[in-house]
Amino acid sequence: MNVTWLDLSHNEIATVKTGCFTNLTLLQVLDLSHNRLKSESLNPDVFAGHYSTNEYMPLSKLRVLRLGANDLHSLNPDLFEHLPALEELSLELNPFKVIDQQSEIAIASIERLVSLDLSYMELEDIPKYLFHTPRGLRYLNLTGNLLQEVPAALSYATALAWLSLDENPISSIVVGTEFPSLKHLTFLSLSYMSQLKVIGRGAFSGLESLQEVHITNNPHLTYLHGHAFVRNDTDNPERLDWPPVKRLYLHNNNISYLDSQLLVQWDTMNVIDIRANPWTCDCTNRWVLLSLLPIIERTTPAILNNIDCKSPSQMAGLSMIDLEHKQTHLRCPDEAGNNPSNDGALLMGLLIGVLLAIPLTAAIWCVYKRGCFGLFGSGTPAAYSRAFYSRTTLNEEF
Repeated sequence: MNVTWLDLSHNEIATVKTGCFTNLTLLQVLDLSHNRLKSESLNPDVFAGHYSTNEYMPLSKLRVLRLGANDLHSLNPDLFEHLPALEELSLELNPFKVIDQQSEIAIASIERLVSLDLSYMELEDIPKYLFHTPRGLRYLNLTGNLLQEVPAALSYATALAWLSLDENPISSIVVGTEFPSLKHLTFLSLSYMSQLKVIGRGAFSGLESLQEVHITNNPHLTYLHGHAFVRNDTDNPERLDWPPVKRLYLHNNNISYLDSQLLVQWDTMNVIDIRANPWTCDCTNRWVLLSLLPIIERTTPAILNNIDCKSPSQMAGLSMIDLEHKQTHLRCPDEAGNNPSNDGALLMGLLIGVLLAIPLTAAIWCVYKRGCFGLFGSGTPAAYSRAFYSRTTLNEEF
């Protein structure tokens, strides 16, 4: 038969007959997802093909197998022995909880594996040597599991180019739990992680080819170290290098400050999305106003909205792009912790007070010295009398 693509998903299939795909010699894609298959329902002979002198009864053309959203808890260790060309395997939404030894052997035996989807399988850990044999693995989806740190098993996925760890309860990525050296990784996603708080120094230093990074919608992520991406050059340890990131997504986190040295090629990037973070509008983020926002406005003006100040209080709610257009100078608190951003108004008030005090003081002094133009004297009866009386001459008496 000339069938190359067979979609049997969403059919309530609970069992699969041995050898039922044998005559589909040209089959390349088989979708058995969203059925009711259990581990016992899948044995190696389900995928058996015709006899061959080179391989063991192969379905020699099958490249893609989708088994997601069934009721699988484990895999037969020889499940894929008849699929020598298998490159893409999807196991998402199966309640594995643990990749046991049998399942590890089954997955590790797929020598030509390029893409593996292990998302939403309630996994707390990834076996250390799971990716040792399929050295050509390039796409790995670990979204929606229960991983609490970056899996050490990634160190064997040396060809990996695309990786998602979204929706995992990882709380921090710091020295000791940083990403291993993945020299070919170009895409990384760390989004919707409800526990993530800290991304520390060197967290991504081993990812020297990164081009697109998604760190978004992490409500407790407050700290992104300025040297999270930087690494020492292999040939010259005194020289620092950064990955060639072209698209950086940091929206909807809880980040207040962004270090200008996080990446250094800002002006050559295609997308920089920093929306919906509680930015502190002081001198530390002055470079964001002066350098970063003009780049965003030039490259992707549609994502300029919702870049607002959260603190200090007198700046709260102000749009950073409006401040940039007005060429506002962001200032920092003084040594006593007082924010001088309102010093101009304060100094003006003091100046007006001084200007008003000078004539008022002069008037009071004048009144005091001159007795208010003679209306008030020294205050004694004699002085008061002399003010209205003078002695007459002798002639005037007569």
